[in-house]
Amino acid sequence: MIQIKLRNILLFTIPIVFIYMIIYFGWKNKIDHHLFNTKVIISIVLTISILHIFILFDKNIEKSYKSMIYFSFFILLIALFFSFIRIILNHGKIQKDLKIYLFISLILYLLIQITYLMRIIYVKIHNPAFIFITSFVLLSLLGSILLMLPSSTKKNKISFIDALFTSTSAVCVTGLTVLDTEKDFTYSGKIIILTLVELGGLGILTITSFFSYFFKNGFSFKEAIYVSNFLNVKTTNNVLTLAVKVVLFTLTVEFIGAILIYLSIKDKKIIGCDNPLFFSFFHSISSFCNSGFSILSQGLYSKSIRFNYFLQLIIAFLLILGGIGFNILFNFFTYLWLTVKRCFYKIFRDEYFKYPIHIISLNTKIVIITTFFLLFIGTIFFYINEYYYSLLEHHSFCGKWIAAFFSSATSRTAGFHVLNMNVLSPVTILFTIFLMWVGASPGSTGGGIKTSTFSLALINIISLSRGNNRLEIQRKEIPIESIRLAFSIIILSLFVIYVGILLIVFLDPEKNILSVVFEAFSAFSTTGLSLGITSSLSDKSKLILIFLMLLGRIGIFNVMISLLRNNKIHSHYYKYPKGYILIN
Repeated sequence: MIQIKLRNILLFTIPIVFIYMIIYFGWKNKIDHHLFNTKVIISIVLTISILHIFILFDKNIEKSYKSMIYFSFFILLIALFFSFIRIILNHGKIQKDLKIYLFISLILYLLIQITYLMRIIYVKIHNPAFIFITSFVLLSLLGSILLMLPSSTKKNKISFIDALFTSTSAVCVTGLTVLDTEKDFTYSGKIIILTLVELGGLGILTITSFFSYFFKNGFSFKEAIYVSNFLNVKTTNNVLTLAVKVVLFTLTVEFIGAILIYLSIKDKKIIGCDNPLFFSFFHSISSFCNSGFSILSQGLYSKSIRFNYFLQLIIAFLLILGGIGFNILFNFFTYLWLTVKRCFYKIFRDEYFKYPIHIISLNTKIVIITTFFLLFIGTIFFYINEYYYSLLEHHSFCGKWIAAFFSSATSRTAGFHVLNMNVLSPVTILFTIFLMWVGASPGSTGGGIKTSTFSLALINIISLSRGNNRLEIQRKEIPIESIRLAFSIIILSLFVIYVGILLIVFLDPEKNILSVVFEAFSAFSTTGLSLGITSSLSDKSKLILIFLMLLGRIGIFNVMISLLRNNKIHSHYYKYPKGYILIN
């Protein structure tokens, strides 16, 4: 009974700690510092740790809860140990910088507790799509509340719509902005945006799966189904390990990208940012997650870095890696590793190493070929069509090609730009709309209808034109379900975008129709490119774009599944007579 009460007390500490941190970070300059000094924070961490110790004495608690308690206690204990060592070394003096380590431990404590609570929710709710949608919606709402805190903005107050728009844009890794990230948000506000971008890019389910990996009892079958749906995996085998690989791979690539970006900035003073290291990490995370957010007012088009072509190449490759899909990357890296292994065996051991059958999957081949084709065609198109327009300011031959390559890569879902969007030719704008609509690859941080959907639909059209009744690619027959899904996604995307355009034109009739079309496609495909009308739209039009961003990131088909599909198993042991409908 005592342990049960202690569990309830520990559960009650979650909202208390969360509210305490919100008040501290939100009203840092307007609160009584005696309630938020280092001694009080150490007392909070110590009290929660003691609660953990008492709970661990209960021999009847379930394994999953016990492993969670061990894990969170270990995190808190490290922070306390480090704090006490620092105090002893400083002869009993408590320094203010200890707050950083203590708050980090409390944040990790909250994440671990939330992970455990979400695992309980997984068991209660039998709709994976609903869980997926709810996680993005709640994260967007939470982000908007955090961005409205006084310490988040340099203004006294921002409207709820602007905060919600910015939060949704970050969570959906879009990059459309109604406020100037550099001028309107403080350092704390930028960190909140960056956190939302990371959480939105990886997904709440992936993050919670990462923490669940450290629980001794692992995953339930239902949890594995949920995470496999988000990671776009057909099997539940090793899905927990895959989630951990995704998080670790993301953090590694973002760290390497940040170091390269930092090294690419020759003069650290001219970038227009007080902290070059923060600039590097912000743009590395924003690039890999394909969000397009920048802490410079003009983004990468700022004069200080507009012609930094090494920086452009780094960001381009980061966003390509983030947009190609984790499954494709892991599959391709496996092929490279086995190729190196084969060469090693042949050279040093004089042995023949045989490849496993079908290392590179058909899905990987289609995605890589389509991605390469779109990048190649896009680069040539931008170079030729913008040579006498936006590329004029790039004087060198290599500079023009790199800017064209960057524009081709970023147009598909990233949202950065190094060309003047106001002088783009109408043909380029229409071609960019097409690239945004196709977007990135499945299971990635990007949006759009996805490269595999576009390829499958195009190949099916060619196959039908040749009179084939079945779609076969490289001696493999594509299931009719995949073809139906591809065309359903295409039709639904065009329908949703059209309705969005119709509503925005109705609400803001004075706006240029081409700019509105560009904005709607950019929002739905979570690209973030704009022709400059975002901030001047009415609040109702901003709400339309918010819905488009959410539908684009979540997937309109996932929304329909959560609303229309029931949990009954449909076994059709019958067939109706075929009814033929005249088409074309």
